Amino acid sequence: MKSPAWSTASIAPILFVVLAACLPAPSAAQGAGEYSLIGTITSADAEPVAGAEVTIRSRGDRELRQVQSDSLGHFAAAHLADIPSAVRVRAFGFIARTVQVPEPGESHRVSMAVTLERAAAQLSNMAVTAAAPDSDSKLADYRERKATNSFARFIDGDEILRRKPPFVSEMLRGIGGVSLIAEGRMGNVVQIRGCTPLVWVDGVRMPGAQLDEVAAPEDVAAIEIYNSFAGIPARYFDRAARCGTILVWLRS
Repeated sequence: MKSPAWSTASIAPILFVVLAACLPAPSAAQGAGEYSLIGTITSADAEPVAGAEVTIRSRGDRELRQVQSDSLGHFAAAHLADIPSAVRVRAFGFIARTVQVPEPGESHRVSMAVTLERAAAQLSNMAVTAAAPDSDSKLADYRERKATNSFARFIDGDEILRRKPPFVSEMLRGIGGVSLIAEGRMGNVVQIRGCTPLVWVDGVRMPGAQLDEVAAPEDVAAIEIYNSFAGIPARYFDRAARCGTILVWLRS
């Protein structure tokens, strides 16, 4: 019996099917491709914010990358393994912000702009319950409370200068109930009994601000730490401060 004759044309489709079956299936990462994110950080008066710390997070709240803005306020992150969902932006002297990232297009490239409010610029929008005291009176009040108030911890500016901490928050390390969560270049997130305390600077309430965002160590004349409502001076009492209160007094 003669062997069947196979032509090249009839063999080619069979070989293609066999080879395709042997190839590995494309992975999810290959199917999704890589993502890139570019953006600009500016102040409310349209000035670029240099050196801002930008933390990029995925939809599952996983940190994808941390970058800094350049002298023009620009930042960029290429080859992200997952879709960027939000960015957390922090810069010294500004109120930190978390901003949602726009949905990426088919190019997997996203562009965005973030505006930061200066900490001082927030004063007109804040609920100020007392006029900021002058330098002499505020430190006199501080010294009187230090001598009579047993509910707070007090830190003098001279002690801060002596210890030379990289961030003001480092002065709170070791105080009962206080924990510091490292946040990279911008310092630490301060928590008291597991949540964020309310920060006041020179008698002005700073909602949403972290201690290391509003003061540099060399600028601080004194700090008061209250880990509960107990002992908080009446003029700085706020029911929103269920996680404690930190009063910061500046040298100027």
